[in-house]
This record gives sequence, C-alpha cells and structure tokens, in this order.
Amino acid sequence: MLTNLYIKNFALFEELSVDFEDGLNIISGETGAGKSILINAISLLTGSRINKGFLGKFSDHTIVEASFSVDDKLSSILKANDIDPEENIIITRRFTETSSSIKLNNRPISLSLLNLIAQDLIDIHGQHSQLIVLNKSNYISIIDAFDKNTEVFKSNIKDNLKQIKQIQKDLSDIDIDEDQALRELDLLNFQIDEIESFDFENYDEEEFSNEHKRLSNQTQIIEGLEYINGVFNEGYHRKSMKDYSNEIYSKLTDISEFDSNLNEYLTRFTDIRESINDLSREIESYSYTLDFDEQRLLDLENIFSSLQNLKRKYGKDVEDIKEFLSIAKQRVKTLNNIEQIRLDMQNQIIRLDKSNIDIAKKLSDIRKNVVVSLEKNIVSELEDMNMNNLQFKIDITKSDIITDTGYDQIDFMISTNKGQDLKSLNTVASGGEISRFMLALKAVLADYEQVQTIVFDEIDTGISGKTANVVGNKLAKIADKRQLIVITHLPQIASKANAHYLIDKYTKESSTISNVYKLDEDKKVMEVARLISGSNITQASIKSARELIEQA
Repeated sequence: MLTNLYIKNFALFEELSVDFEDGLNIISGETGAGKSILINAISLLTGSRINKGFLGKFSDHTIVEASFSVDDKLSSILKANDIDPEENIIITRRFTETSSSIKLNNRPISLSLLNLIAQDLIDIHGQHSQLIVLNKSNYISIIDAFDKNTEVFKSNIKDNLKQIKQIQKDLSDIDIDEDQALRELDLLNFQIDEIESFDFENYDEEEFSNEHKRLSNQTQIIEGLEYINGVFNEGYHRKSMKDYSNEIYSKLTDISEFDSNLNEYLTRFTDIRESINDLSREIESYSYTLDFDEQRLLDLENIFSSLQNLKRKYGKDVEDIKEFLSIAKQRVKTLNNIEQIRLDMQNQIIRLDKSNIDIAKKLSDIRKNVVVSLEKNIVSELEDMNMNNLQFKIDITKSDIITDTGYDQIDFMISTNKGQDLKSLNTVASGGEISRFMLALKAVLADYEQVQTIVFDEIDTGISGKTANVVGNKLAKIADKRQLIVITHLPQIASKANAHYLIDKYTKESSTISNVYKLDEDKKVMEVARLISGSNITQASIKSARELIEQA
C-alpha cells in the first residue's frame, strides 16, 4: 500500500510529506485548494507523463516520491527485473524544464518498468474512469478481469492473427500470372548463373589482395631487395654491413683479452652478428624466389573486376552477394512450385482461422459463465446503493469478425426504473448512476484484482443524502480489503474515514501555496461539519458531524 507521499515544487505544492494509513483515507478541501493537483501528482507514480504546467516556481526541479509496502506479486516482478525486493520500495520521479528521471530505491529504471510495477501498486479512478464505463470497447476487458485464463486465449488469437497477416502478405508476393513468373524466372536464373560463375569457394580476399599488391609492385620490391643485399654483402667500392660486422667482432675479440668487462659486449655482438648473417641469407634466398607472373596479375585483376561488378549489382560485400543468391534461389523454388505453395498457404490460413474460432468459442464460454454471477453481484451492489427496481444485463453477441479479443461483442444493458426497457448503459445512465456503477464494479472486482491501493476522485458525482451514505458504506467495505484514497465533498462519505486529510491553501509572500494536513479527531469533526453547512459552521452542523462519525 501507499505509506508515504512526498511532493516538492509541484504546482501549488511547495513541499509536503503525507503518511497514509491502511483502510479508507479521505481527502477533502475547498474548491480550488489543490485536490485535483494531488491526484495528478499521484498519477505520475503510475507512469503518466507530466504536464509542464505543473512544474512549480519554488525551485528549479520538481520531485514526486512515494513509499509502498511490497507484496508477493510485486516481489516477483522486482526479482524478474534484477531488483532486490525489500519490505518497502521508494519510487522517485524528478523533473526539470529539460529533463526527467525515474528511480526505484535510488536505482534508475525505465518508464515501461514503472508502468509494469504500478499495475500492482495503484489504480486511479477519476472523471476519465466514467468514460471507460461508457465506452463499449472497454467492456470485454472489464469482463475478462474476472477470469485471468482469458489472457492466455487472447494471446493465442493474437499470435494466430499475426501469422495470418504475414501469410496473406506472402500470398500477395506470389500473386502473379504465368507470363510474369516466366519473366521473373529468366531474370533470377541469369542472376544466379552470374553470381555462381564467381569462385567464392576459393576466393580469399585478404590473400588475393596481398598477392595483387606484390605483383603490381614487383619492380620496386626487386630493386629494394637488390639494394638491401648490396648493403648486407661485399661491395666493389664500399664496405658492406658484413665487413663492418666482422671488423667490430675482430676488434672486440682482441681488446676483450685486456678487459674482461668487454666479454659481455662481445657475447651480445656475436648474437647480433649471427642475426645479421642469417637475415642476409634469408633475404637473398627470398630474392631468388621472386618471379614476375604477368598472367597471374591479369587473372587477379579480372577476379577483382568480376567481384566489383557483382557488388555493384547485388550487394556491398561478399556476404550480401551470397544472401542475394540464397534469396534468389528460394524465389526460384517458390516460382517453380507456386501453385502448391499457394495451396499450402491457403490451407495454413484455414487452419489458423479454425483455431481462432475454437479459441474464440472458449473465450465466449468463459465470459458467459462470468456474466451469470457478475450480473447478480452488480445488481446486488447497486441495490445496496439505493438503485432499486434495477435491471442489469450483460448482452453478449457474436460478430462475424474475429479480433484479438475473440468474436464477442458486449454491451451493458440497464433499466433504472420499473417498467422501462433495458437500454445501453452509455445512453441512459446519469452521472450519479455512473459513479455508483463504477463503484459496484470495483466492489465486485476487489476479490479478483491484486492492486494494493485504489484512488477515487469524483466518485461522489451526482449523489447526495441517503445514497451518499450507502456509497460511503460501500467504500468502507472495499477498504476492508484494499487501501482506498478518496477525494470527496460529501460529509456522509468523509465520516467513514479511517484517516482524514485536509487540503488547504494560503498566501506566502505573494505566492499561493497548498498543503495537506492529517486531521485529529476534533479537526475531523470540524471538517465534516464544514462539509455539512459550508464555511458557516454551526453547533447543529458540529452535532450532525459527530453523529455521522459515530454511526460510521
């Protein structure tokens, strides 16, 4: 559950820290005090993107941070993402005008991981949630939330549809007449012959390049080696390296007899002298092996020219050319067997379509089983909230088209008055009825959903009096199983609070600042009294507030 919320420099909030409790947490305050701003801040913890208009003017950065207790499901998600699960986690979002960051226990995480984690942590229901109930396209996901087996079946259908789409694309690629096929075969066979005429098996690019470089520069190589051999060996009019080497060796031999310290130099130079002699012999021997092969040079140039031509046509390097060849051969095979391949693809689509029909039926059967109890439970919950003489039916019809969710089309049908025909919920329900329907859904879903914290904003829209009291009781009942954070302006709901918080705003140095305060029992009574009578709190409203709280 959400144990602490810290906000810095977010809209009217300069800096605040709020500790929430288990059960029903009520938040109230004057219109414009900042209740909706608080919901926007909490929504950032679910992965929502910030509206830069909420960046405050009290600092150069904005922080929204929350502490949550960790359950088994969240612990598994954290482990799967190489995060050590602890008893509590801290999620921090930091924003500036040009940057943002997300951290979990001071470790950077991605927005997608935050979205995944938040699914287990917090569920926010505001005015947009009423639109969810009014949109028929959301009804399937609402029904499927009551049986998680539907997710596996929907995933299977999605995979099948993806395969069908790819096969249909492949079919369109071979949708050509016989003349087109023959022309394409002629071109492909020419390209294959041209590529295969090059001896890739015996082609070594590095080896051939080195050989070509050697043959192309044979004259310079021979002249260079002749010069080196001349330096190494005896010359006609100058001393060679060997001559100098022999002289040095002879001189060191003579003088080392007089100074034993020179023996080390003699030993080292003896090695050098031998190396010079060895190197001289090897270079001279290599010189004799050189034989300019003009034909081989021409052959290599023809090989490089042929390869360059293939690169120009079929790919930037040898691997690309080989890949082109492989694709061309496969295409030839396809064109030579086009009718059989087309038939195989069509049969595969038929099999996948049949599989989807079978899966869609299983999905539909699950939903029909869910609907039997769901209809009764929702009616029961709504009757508890003073919606008497109610009829509610979930209408499931079969579509001719199978989508990712199967072939079911679902509508919520309702009649709120005796004698009225059932009509679509989105055409007849009032704001207050929609709020109660949403709450009834959450009450029924409480045993199925794993989310730890539910936030309700505007859940009391369109209700008052006795209905407000039963809605408050319903919220308190849900709060027995989940932590609830509820923003309300109704005293009947506020009186049920396990913890009550007031959002208030004040002026400080020409700036308007909002803050959140946890109310003690006396202040809770006064706030409920304010909700009853407005800013003019009377003894009668205080008495009524105490009675409401005592009856909760």
